[in-house]
Amino acid sequence: MDKDQSQERITVSSSASHRRVQRSTTLNRKYVKKPEKVAAVDSVAKRRAEDLKRRQALADKINRERLAALKAGKTLREADATPAVPIAPRPLSATIEKNLVATKKTEKAKEVKDSAVQSALKSVATLESESKPTKAISAKRSLGAKKLLLAFGCAALAVGVVGYFVSVNTPDISVRVAAMQTGIDATYPTYIPRGYSLSDIVSEDKKISMTFSSSDKTSFTLSEEKSSWDNETLESSYVKSTWGNNYTSVREQGITIFISGSNAAWVNGNILYKLTASGNNLTKKQIKSIVTSL
Repeated sequence: MDKDQSQERITVSSSASHRRVQRSTTLNRKYVKKPEKVAAVDSVAKRRAEDLKRRQALADKINRERLAALKAGKTLREADATPAVPIAPRPLSATIEKNLVATKKTEKAKEVKDSAVQSALKSVATLESESKPTKAISAKRSLGAKKLLLAFGCAALAVGVVGYFVSVNTPDISVRVAAMQTGIDATYPTYIPRGYSLSDIVSEDKKISMTFSSSDKTSFTLSEEKSSWDNETLESSYVKSTWGNNYTSVREQGITIFISGSNAAWVNGNILYKLTASGNNLTKKQIKSIVTSL
């Protein structure tokens, strides 16, 4: 009984294993299916080819319309403005058509913008070309006027400086020339009372006389001559004999000055100085200033 049972198990297991092999469908060709991925790729490629054909057809149509417009004498801008006959798009080509419309609008906006920029640049260039000569001419004229004014100013300044130095130094030069002729070391006073100016120079042997006059017809004469006198000799030989006792003596910077009214006399460095006024027109202070300025 045990042998029969074991034999049956072996037979059943063998048949079951054979049946499982027969039920396998891997070798049955009718159960082999085409991959879905390949079908999807073929569908996308087909739609792309159709879209490409439609785009080519649309481009050919646009080119034909533009060519017809050019033959009719229109511009490209006018041809583009003519509305085209709409074509019923497929779902996938709608996006492409929208892109084409957007591209056209962008191109038109860019053309308008470029045209406006070019016009603005041309107008600016025209204004600059017109204004540059005017600015250059006005700048040259302004520069020339400034140079001319500067030249006149420098000339006037030079004449003024020369005139000042001549007016200041001419009396001194004249005195030096007269001193050389007389053979004495004469000097010209650096202080002259206000309103007076040198009007005459007289030179003699070892003596020179300078006369100063004013607008109110008053004057005084300053004479310089060689002398060996001292203060005592001057007082006894000239001051007392000329003015009597009507005089005073003052000492200023080491010099003794004898003064009588607007007249004065003093000695300094072997030169005898005499100041004689036509009237009582000089003060003691002015006389002191004339003496110390020599």
